[in-house]
Parts: sequence; structure tokens; C-alpha cells
Amino acid sequence: MNAQPEPLRNNLRAIDQNRAQLQTTLIGALNRRLIDELQTGARIATERDRRAAIAWIQFRSGEHLVQIAPLLVDGALARVSGAQGSVDAAAAAATLGRIEPLVGALELVLGCELQPAGLHKSYAGDPVLLRLDATTGSGAIQHRLLLAVPPEMAVEPLAEIELAATAIGGLRLRWTARFDGPAVPAARVAAIAPGDLLLLGTGAPVAKLSLPGRNDAPRARIAFNNGVLVLQDDAAMDGSQEASTLAPADGETGWADVRIPTTIEIIGSGMTAAELATLGKGSVLPLPANGGTLPVRVIAGEQCVAEGELVAVGEGFGVLITGVTADGEA
Repeated sequence: MNAQPEPLRNNLRAIDQNRAQLQTTLIGALNRRLIDELQTGARIATERDRRAAIAWIQFRSGEHLVQIAPLLVDGALARVSGAQGSVDAAAAAATLGRIEPLVGALELVLGCELQPAGLHKSYAGDPVLLRLDATTGSGAIQHRLLLAVPPEMAVEPLAEIELAATAIGGLRLRWTARFDGPAVPAARVAAIAPGDLLLLGTGAPVAKLSLPGRNDAPRARIAFNNGVLVLQDDAAMDGSQEASTLAPADGETGWADVRIPTTIEIIGSGMTAAELATLGKGSVLPLPANGGTLPVRVIAGEQCVAEGELVAVGEGFGVLITGVTADGEA
């Protein structure tokens, strides 16, 4: 009970930094690529994968030994061993001819030429072990290889392998739009509760968009009545809702007298990377709807303090608070 607790770091299994970097780099360079009209999938090899490998083709690159174990070739179990379980050099050579495009891709990624150097029943050393699948357009696995790369091997790619269209096209990314709200007394921010109303004014606000993967932050005019926002990168902010900090007449500033600027945030719907990349002035984005309402978040002091929905207030707009976040977490 009185034992001094040890730092958590001391109880965690350590991962060699070079090994982790090589593993991440190889997976990134080989995953979801197009090689010989096949789409690849790269991942860390499992223990089951290792047990399935019955022969390893060895390659030399300088002082480094790179090893490949074919598991599936042309959609069938790879034949690289004889009847008694011994390795079969002739069968391995024939197999190597079928998987040559994948071996060539590995050479491009590693930045070196791989020279066949032998055939063994198990891999040598303590390499980084990856599984590389190559599938057809219908999703059938054409080839499956295990790759064993020494962790100290430097990766100097000669060229980048073409990325499969589905690698990016299948991603769904969310845009966000932010526009200035009013400056609110700190005491009111601290006491904000469901049912409160935050008035925004009468003019259509201009929001700044955050688009994943893009360095620009285009502006968009929000048309609440139409349920859309329209990109107009030259739109000028009118500054009518600029935040200010007010001091009492006696010059003594108290907590309750400080006004905190607020920001209203809209989290958009998912779009593909291609759709986001091609947005430009005049593009129209639908505002997210939740049961006929427009959900928003209220940011104050760089933290989300409340969630709500946009409502009409007379000739203007406001945010009806529906929930309060704890400790600034949405």
C-alpha cells in the first residue's frame, strides 16, 4: 500500500525508434498503391502469417539481407517447397517470376537493387515483418507476400509508386466554418445554461472556412434561409461583431466586467478529398441539418463552452443553447 508508484513509462514495452520509423515508412509507401494493375494493401504481419510462411527467398543489397516469403501467388497457395517440406529452388524461381512487379516496387521503395541470394525455411535475424497483398479490381487477392526488412536499413525511395484512386477518393473529410459572435460578459459565459439565447445580429455573417488538406482559408457568406453557404474569397468582414474588453468607470476591472469574444462554429458534412480540393469562389455547400435545425458550437476563450442550434429572432438570428460542455470539451 505504501510502495512508491513507478512512472508509467517504466512499465511500458519499449519500441525501437528506428524499427517504428521503418515500419511506418514501408507501410505508407506500399499501402493502397497501384502495381501492375493490382491494388496493394500493406500491414504488419501477424503470428499466423509467420506460421504460414514455409520458405523465404533471400535477397542481398550491400550488407543488408531482405527476405520475402510468398504465401499466395496467382490466387493460389505458393509452391516453394518439395513433398518432404524441403525448400524447392526451382519452384521458388518460378514463383519469383510471377511476383517480380512487387519485388520491383520494393526496390523502388528501398532505393536499392535486390539480388537473389538464397532460399531458407525461416527468416534470419530480427527484421521488421510486413504483409503485402495485391488484389484485383473485384477485391480478389492475387498475391500475398511477407516482407522481412532489417530495421537498420535506410529507406531512400527512387520513385513514389502510383497511389490507388480509392486511397484518396474514399476518404470523407469534414469542413468547418467559423464566424464571430458577440463579446459576452465572462460571468454570463460561466453561467451559460440550456435554454439561453445568444443574439447574433441581423446581417448574414461571413465565415472563414477550414478545409482539410488546403492551406487557404476561404470566406463564405452564410445564407441561413436557403440552408447553404457560398464561397466568396474576396468577401469583406464588416467587423460589426468585433469583440471588445470593457472596463468599469472607476478603472477597476473585475471578472464580471470582462467581455470574452465568442466564435460560432459549424461542422460541415463529409466530402471527398477531390471535392474539397476543387472548391472555389461560387461553390455552394449545404449547411448540416439535424432534424430541421442547424447545430452549432459556441467557442469562448479557445474552448467550446456550449452547443446549440441556430434560430430566427425577429429580423435576425441567434443561438439557442441546447447543451453545455464540461471543461471545454465538446
